[in-house]
Amino acid sequence: MKTISITSEELLLENLRNGDREAFKELYDLYHRRLTLKLVYLLKSEELAQDVLQDIFVKIWEIRETIEPKGNFGGLLYTMASNLVKNVFRKSIYDQLMRNEFAKNDSYSPFEDIDDASNAKTVLNMALDKLTPRQREVYCMHKLEGLSYREIGKLLNISDSAINHHIQQANKQLKDILTSDRILLILLIPFLDSF
Repeated sequence: MKTISITSEELLLENLRNGDREAFKELYDLYHRRLTLKLVYLLKSEELAQDVLQDIFVKIWEIRETIEPKGNFGGLLYTMASNLVKNVFRKSIYDQLMRNEFAKNDSYSPFEDIDDASNAKTVLNMALDKLTPRQREVYCMHKLEGLSYREIGKLLNISDSAINHHIQQANKQLKDILTSDRILLILLIPFLDSF
């Protein structure tokens, strides 16, 4: 595990505030292993841990100009990690509640009709078509075909962080596209789980 003097970290943070990508990379190298271990421990999933780690460092880059070089950067990272882990658990609980709600409603399932399932598939395909070609490729390989980051990385010759970035961006865009019609999104939730 790397260690760094306080003055060196302050200098890296000052450089980060000025948009220095090398300083960002050095800070990432310094903290990512410890954060990953903590995230895997909390989430019990290396994949989820990688997603959260990516979100943390994307946010760090976005707020870089507001980071205080003399502040507790490690504390900031762990606070962000804690908040994002809570969000993952909240989303998981919400998803489970939605599944239970759909399971209770036995009277009618729109996916019993082949036309409705075809319509949902069409809407999903139209939403996927709005992604960039690389986002669509990575998203489909991971979410729909079930390939791991490692398998995708070997097939496409890209890094785990690039894969994660494409999936995160695709998730955001699909959410924006599909939430334009909330009823349609609710109908698609069970379909997406089984697609």
